[in-house]
Amino acid sequence: MVQATGALAMAYYPEVHADDADYSIGDDVDFVLSDAGELEPADVAALRDLVARTIIDPTNHREALVEYVFGLVPDGGEDS
Repeated sequence: MVQATGALAMAYYPEVHADDADYSIGDDVDFVLSDAGELEPADVAALRDLVARTIIDPTNHREALVEYVFGLVPDGGEDS
């Protein structure tokens, strides 16, 4: 999810709407979340927002996205 967002962020530029009338950031977000698995609706809403923000402005939002995504991953039984 984070890697796909990063790749889309590299291709995004503010004038994309002028150059490609069919472009939709929602389509990019759908692509990123397409393999996210089963998530709670609140997590999906938060991720949609974070992914879109990170595509548009990765410098200011990538850390929040990474923290949120890693927060969704179970610890995997690591010892404390």
